[in-house]
Amino acid sequence: MKKIAEFFARRSTTQLLLAVLVFLSVTVIGDRFFRGARIDLTAEGLYSLSDGTKELLSTYEEPIVLNFYFSKTLATPFPQLLAYGKRVEDLLRAFQSVNPSNIQLSIIDPEAFSEEEDDAVALGLRGIPLNDGSTLYMGLSAADSVDGEAIIPFFAEEREKFLEYDLVKLLATLDTSNRRTLSLLTTLPMQFGPGGPQAMMAGQAQPYVLYEQLFDFFDVQDLAPDFTEISAETDVLMVVHPPELNDDQLFAIDQYVLKGGRALFFLDPHSEAMNPRATVASSSSLGPLLGAWGVEMPEGQVVGDASLAQRVQMGGFGPDAVKDYVFWLAINDGFLSSVDVVTGAIGSLNLASAGVIRPVAEATTSLEPLVTTSAASMLFPADRAVGIPDPDSLLRDMVPTGESYVLSTRIQGAAETAFPDRVAQAVIADAAEATSGSVASGDINIVLTADTDLFDDRFWVQLQDMLGQRIAVPLAGNGSFVLNLADHISGSEALLSLRGRGISKRPFDKVDTLRREAEAKYLVEEEELQNRLSETEARIASLESQNPDGSTVLSVEQEAEIEQFRAQLLETRKALREVKRNLRQDIDTLGDWLAFINIALMPLLIVFYVLVRLMLRRSKRKHRFL
Repeated sequence: MKKIAEFFARRSTTQLLLAVLVFLSVTVIGDRFFRGARIDLTAEGLYSLSDGTKELLSTYEEPIVLNFYFSKTLATPFPQLLAYGKRVEDLLRAFQSVNPSNIQLSIIDPEAFSEEEDDAVALGLRGIPLNDGSTLYMGLSAADSVDGEAIIPFFAEEREKFLEYDLVKLLATLDTSNRRTLSLLTTLPMQFGPGGPQAMMAGQAQPYVLYEQLFDFFDVQDLAPDFTEISAETDVLMVVHPPELNDDQLFAIDQYVLKGGRALFFLDPHSEAMNPRATVASSSSLGPLLGAWGVEMPEGQVVGDASLAQRVQMGGFGPDAVKDYVFWLAINDGFLSSVDVVTGAIGSLNLASAGVIRPVAEATTSLEPLVTTSAASMLFPADRAVGIPDPDSLLRDMVPTGESYVLSTRIQGAAETAFPDRVAQAVIADAAEATSGSVASGDINIVLTADTDLFDDRFWVQLQDMLGQRIAVPLAGNGSFVLNLADHISGSEALLSLRGRGISKRPFDKVDTLRREAEAKYLVEEEELQNRLSETEARIASLESQNPDGSTVLSVEQEAEIEQFRAQLLETRKALREVKRNLRQDIDTLGDWLAFINIALMPLLIVFYVLVRLMLRRSKRKHRFL
């Protein structure tokens, strides 16, 4: 029996050693030959190459040289940087594997005071200075065969979820010869940021991130406020919160659209980006054009949605200062069209004081909604979004209509001109001059969105400074939405599946639902108690200030009344605390369950599984020896 036990012990040791050798061999071979191969188990496929990336890489017929400067040796003491550098390297190798004959990749570890470090500095790469005087680099340079050059000065860890986007953006900016032309008309301070031209003159301009991204992919031409025509070279027209347009300008847009021109329109019943401290609503419209296209956007009305309301800080500190603001909408993927190629891959949008879009009677066009509200929504006068609104008051006044309102939609089909008399006169003039110009009807293909604040950085992106480089970390998919629309409507679909990936903000939907239900249940009671508390405090102060007969001593009756009000004050405070406690009870209970599942339940299940396996194995061995 002892010899049998020794045999199995030696056999187990041999098997363990063989297993270790096999593991090490597979690891070395995999690291050497399969570095680009990965299994992506994330919910959104954040670490897989998108179809758009593969399509773009496969189109390169001439060499693209990629030089990844990564100070791997210096990064060894910093595990997080080292792991991220390897992540970048693996993704670059995956890029190369798609088109190995034309994607040429070099991994360079620049040592201190070496020629490689000089090359990195000359290219404009930035590094992190270390205590020993050396510099840690983690940047990329790209070049094509026709003098196209671009760099990523330093890979910031905050951008890890958007790594593929940044790499493809880098490659897309190499070739500027075939860029499409985007004509932009806007009154928003996109070029300068919130400070406007004054900030530019002071050297403090902060252009909108979306404005800069448009330049990465399009030849952007700004339309002057007094424009009279739209260039024939325009591939896509983008109108964002336009100025008040005259008939000549509206007619130019009318004819551009009817002749098949692709266009994106962003209007707003109240633009908060124009002036956050405005005392009147700042609206924009297109006059008679919307009616001619078969839609309407009710003037002076913004939509409020209790289900999609963003949580905002409304003065003060603590949980009581954070409110649901029904005019600021956090649109999740449940209210973004899943069948449209533009919105299908976008996880969220942040809108502010948006309007709604409705079809008009007897419209000849068809609508394909891209973004909608929930059924827990209603329309408010735009004036209620001006100044410093009261979120609690808005929530109390909510009477949901049960209607899901359209916030953004495609408009397609046959449409008539908004200026029939003008077209008739132009046709007569054209016939006399043997020219062909104005048209009375045509098939249109446009997108209309009833919000312009989605362009404003503060609603969708967090800006950070890294080694003098402005890093934009998206909190919602506003940039993806606008860029996808412009790409798609102008005829390009190569990057659509790429830009909608990796939104960093993932809402806790169940927690939000519980919180909203609790607030709806207790808000009115809390307000009543607050009013009673204020009245009681005011009554006590009034009684204490009264001096009978000019004396400083209160009467017995006054003392008794004050004591009565003080007792009432204590009861009211206690009731108020109970209401606030109930407000968070369900959320706290859910949090406790989540903590138990993550901290205790899963480890217990694993331990239970291991114990069961060991017991079964021992049982089998016992039966075998018997």
